[in-house]
Amino acid sequence: MIRPSGRTAKFHYAIRNIVGAAEERERAGRRVIYLNIGDPQAYGFRPPAHVVETVARALREKFTGYAHSSGLPEAREAVAAYATDLGAQTAPDDVLMTAGASEAADLILTALVEEGDEVLLPAPGYPLYPAILNRLGAVARHYQLDGARGWQPSPEEVRSLINERTRALVLINPNNPTGSITPDETTQQLLELAARHDLLVIADEVYRELCFGERPAPSSVLAEGVGVALVTLESLSKTHLVPGWRVGWMRFTHAGRMTELVRAVNRLASGRLCSPTPAQYAVRPALEGDRSFLVEFISEIRRRRDFVVEAVKGIEGLSCVTPAAAFYAMIRADDPAGRTDERFVLDLLEETGVLVVHGSGFGAVPEPCHFRLVYLAGEDVLGTVFDRLSRFLQSPTASRR
Repeated sequence: MIRPSGRTAKFHYAIRNIVGAAEERERAGRRVIYLNIGDPQAYGFRPPAHVVETVARALREKFTGYAHSSGLPEAREAVAAYATDLGAQTAPDDVLMTAGASEAADLILTALVEEGDEVLLPAPGYPLYPAILNRLGAVARHYQLDGARGWQPSPEEVRSLINERTRALVLINPNNPTGSITPDETTQQLLELAARHDLLVIADEVYRELCFGERPAPSSVLAEGVGVALVTLESLSKTHLVPGWRVGWMRFTHAGRMTELVRAVNRLASGRLCSPTPAQYAVRPALEGDRSFLVEFISEIRRRRDFVVEAVKGIEGLSCVTPAAAFYAMIRADDPAGRTDERFVLDLLEETGVLVVHGSGFGAVPEPCHFRLVYLAGEDVLGTVFDRLSRFLQSPTASRR
C-alpha cells in the first residue's frame, strides 16, 4: 500500500472540501444550488471583450511558450505602472506574476516561514492561508474580526498575539468571507505595529476594486511613510471575471527591507518555470483599458447584495452585516437545534439542496452559527434559496436535533 505524506492530512480547504457532500447528493440524482465558490462565470457573468480578444490574438500571433519565471515583461510593466499610479512607486523588478493570487500566497509563505513560526491571520478570513501554513508546519494565529462592529479587527488584539515566533501579519481588505472593509486609520495602525516588530505584511487586496462605496487606500500606499516591508497580492480573477485563467501577481513595497526574501521567492518561482503565459497578455489591457464593464458588474452585484440583505431581514433567526464589497455575505443563523455551523450547513444541503460554507471553515468560532453565501446568482435563484432557508429553520426536524 502506497501511503501519502503526513503533511497532506493537515491540508484542509473548506470551500472545496464541503463540495464532496454536494457531489454525493448529485450522484443520487438530487439537484444542488451551489452558492459556495465566488466564480462570476459560473453565474453567467462574462469577462470584458477587449481582454478576451487580446488573449485570443496572443494565442494566434504571439509567443506563448515558457515565459520568464517572474512573468512577461509587458505584464510586469503594466502592474508596476498601475501600482505607481495608485501612489506606490513600483518598478517592474518589484513584480512577480503568479498563477492567481493563491499561488502568490503559497510562494511568499513558503519562502518566509520555518516550522513552528507563526503568522497572524484574520478570522473570519480566506482559508487558503491556514491551509498553506499547516502544510508547512507553521502556526496560524487568528485575530478575530468582530461581527458586532462590522467585522472589524482590533489592533490591540493583534499586538497581544505578537511574540518571538511571529513572522508576518496578513491583511485581507476587503475581507473574504464577510465583505467588510477595514478603515484606512485601522490599517495604518496595523502597518505601524508590524513595522515596530519587524514583521512582513501580506496585503491581500483581490477585492479592492469591487467596493460598493469608497475603496480603501492600498496598503502599499499607506506603507510608503511607514517603512514596513509589504507584499501586495492581486489578480484579475474577480475584477475581470476570469478566475480560471489563473493570472495574478505579487508586488513588493520597500523591497530593500526584504532583499533575501525576494530572492527566495524568485528562486521558488523558477522551480515552477512560469505562470500561464497566454493569460499574462490580459494584464495590460485589463489595467489600462476600458473599465466601464466594472461599473456595470458592481451595480449588478450590489442589487443582488441588497436583495440578500432584505431577505435576511425577513427571516426570523437570520441576521448579517451589510457587505461593503465583493459578493459574499456572512450570515448568522440562530439555530433552534443548537448545531455547530458545519452540521447546520450539511443538514441544510441534505434537506434543501442549498450549498453554502460554514463560518468555522474561514476561522470563525463554530458557535454561534455563521455561514458564507455567495450572492452572484440571479434574484430568482436567491429567492428560492431564502424560501428554503426559511422553511429549514422552521422545520420540526430542526428543533428535534
